[in-house]
This record gives sequence, C-alpha cells and structure tokens, in this order.
Amino acid sequence: MSSQADLDLQIDLTGAVLVKWTGSANDRQPAAALNPVFERLLSMGRYLRFDFSELEHISSTTLVVVLRFFKKLNAMGVGFDFRYDQSVSWQRMMFSPVSALAAPPAMLLSAA
Repeated sequence: MSSQADLDLQIDLTGAVLVKWTGSANDRQPAAALNPVFERLLSMGRYLRFDFSELEHISSTTLVVVLRFFKKLNAMGVGFDFRYDQSVSWQRMMFSPVSALAAPPAMLLSAA
C-alpha cells in the first residue's frame, strides 16, 4: 500500500482476522500492493472482518481491487463482513452499495 495508508491485521476475540484500514488508500498500483496481503488473509483460513471506519480516502482503483477480493471471498465461501462510518458521506456513498457482498452482521459504526 501507499505509505499514506496502513493495514493492521489482528485476531479478535471471536478468532476472526480484523483488517483495520487507516490513512489514505491511493496507491497507483493497488493490486500489486494488496494481492499479497489478500493471499495471506486467505491462507489464514479464518473469518475476515474489514474495518474501513478510520480510512480517510480510498481511490476508485483501490476500491475495485477490494471489491474483486470480496467477490472472490464469496465465490470461495469464505465468511467476511466489513464496517465503515456511515456518518462520513464519502464512506456511506462508497461502501453502502457493497453491503450486499458481505455477511449480514452489523456493518455500520454508529456516529458517536
């Protein structure tokens, strides 16, 4: 990823892998940067939770790479969900339509 964006991988209390995105995801070649991370996530064999709530920006090319990965997860039967901050208009616009790809659990963080 670009030096402006960070991905933090953690195992949460349920045993799922939490993938927390922060900063600005605007790499010029996001597939080259993200595909190795995505392959690592697949190799872990766990439920995946993506948290975009602290992401400041995501480029359309990066979003396409993420959406392709979400579709791959669905095709493989890998469980996942994602969160975003619905109080941030760009996040709501980008991620709300993607909700159909993820598992039903709560995907939104309420505005505090």
